Amino acid sequence: MKTTRLAESAHLFSGAGVTTRLRDGRSVTIRAATPRDAGDVSAMHVRCSTETVRHRYHSVPSMTGRFLSQLLGTDIALVAVAPNQAIVALANLGRDEGDAGELAVIVEDRWQRAGLGSMLLDHLVSMARLVGYREVFTVGLPGNHWYCQTLARHGRARLERSDSYDAMRLSLRPALARLPEELGATAAA
Repeated sequence: MKTTRLAESAHLFSGAGVTTRLRDGRSVTIRAATPRDAGDVSAMHVRCSTETVRHRYHSVPSMTGRFLSQLLGTDIALVAVAPNQAIVALANLGRDEGDAGELAVIVEDRWQRAGLGSMLLDHLVSMARLVGYREVFTVGLPGNHWYCQTLARHGRARLERSDSYDAMRLSLRPALARLPEELGATAAA
């Protein structure tokens, strides 16, 4: 799997999707999430195992309308759509405080281990850089090393451990003073 290019991530701001092939040969379209995706995101969570949901949320939340609105209303929310139009993954970047943002990804069980979660996280990190975040972080259950490995590809990340969670923090380069011309107005909007 190739590292996500900045131009592909910037393209997602327009709402247009980026279709990509996973390591196992399946393809998905990654696009910006909309409020209309609430039912499909809820259905994806139902198809996920309890363990997958617990790893993402540290509990098993009810998929209420309010909760789904919060998921889809973060600063940046992306979905991965399978060829049959089912949403199979959700990725979020939400502002914590100041210029820091929390990253989170959930991938339906049968779509895991094909590079989709890493690809989504890569897009979120690129998009965070584009909009001026200075730091991104994830919070996971102890021993969930996937986030650590994926974020480390983007720079020097630091791990903060406690008894109940691990947090991985990644400082980002300052935002680009001027976006490269090939990104066009899509990324500047």
